[in-house]
Amino acid sequence: MNIKKSLFASIVILAAASSASAIQIQMGNSNGSDIGYYRANPHGDFESVIGHYALGKSTDGTWFGTFCIEKNEYFTPGSTYDVAINDGAISGGRNGAVNGKDIISEGTGWLYEQYAIGNFFSTVYNPYNLQKAIWFLEDELNWSDLGTKARNLVTLAATSLGLSTTDWSEVKSDYTGKNVKVMNLTSNNGQNQHQDQLVYMPVPDSGSTLALLGFASAGLLAFRRRR
Repeated sequence: MNIKKSLFASIVILAAASSASAIQIQMGNSNGSDIGYYRANPHGDFESVIGHYALGKSTDGTWFGTFCIEKNEYFTPGSTYDVAINDGAISGGRNGAVNGKDIISEGTGWLYEQYAIGNFFSTVYNPYNLQKAIWFLEDELNWSDLGTKARNLVTLAATSLGLSTTDWSEVKSDYTGKNVKVMNLTSNNGQNQHQDQLVYMPVPDSGSTLALLGFASAGLLAFRRRR
C-alpha cells in the first residue's frame, strides 16, 4: 500500500472512529468454536482497515483475524456489533479496569502487530497459542495456564522489546505504540458490552492523529464529490 492510499485509509478509519455509530463489525470464528480463531468482518468505511493486514485476513478480503483481551466476556458468532476504537478494554476482564479502562500491554501490542504483518504463521505461532499468550499478557491467565508454545511467544515478545524475561511486569506494562487498537464491542445502543477485540490500525508518519481527525470530514466530503 503506497503512502497516499495508506493515508486515505487512515483518514477514513479515523473519521469513522470519531463516531461510534459509524463503525460496525460482524464477529465470527474461522475454525468452528476454537480459541483464537476469531474474525471480524467490518462494515462500511471501516472495511478499509483490512488493507493494513499483510496476512491475518481472508483471501477474499472480507474479514481480518482478531484476538480477544477479556476472557470472561463473549460475543455471538454471526452477530453484528457497534464498535468504538480505544486503547484498552472497558470492563477490563478478570482483573477489572483502572479509571474505566484497561490499556493493552506492550507484549500484546507487539504480538498482534507481528500477526497482522504476517510474521506469525506456523505451528508455533498458531492462533490458539497466540490467544493464550495474549490472555497471559492481559492478566487473564496465569503462567501455569500456558503451554510451552504460548510461553515461548510471551518470551519472544519480551526479548524483542528488550524487556525482562524474569519479571513479566515489564512486558505487561501499558502499550506505548500507536499501531494496535482495541475495538470495544457493544449492542442495544451501547447498553450491552461484549468481548473487546484487537485491530491493526497504523497511522502514517506523514501526519499526526489529531491532524487526520481534524481534516477527516473535509477529506471524505471532497473525495465523495470528486466521485
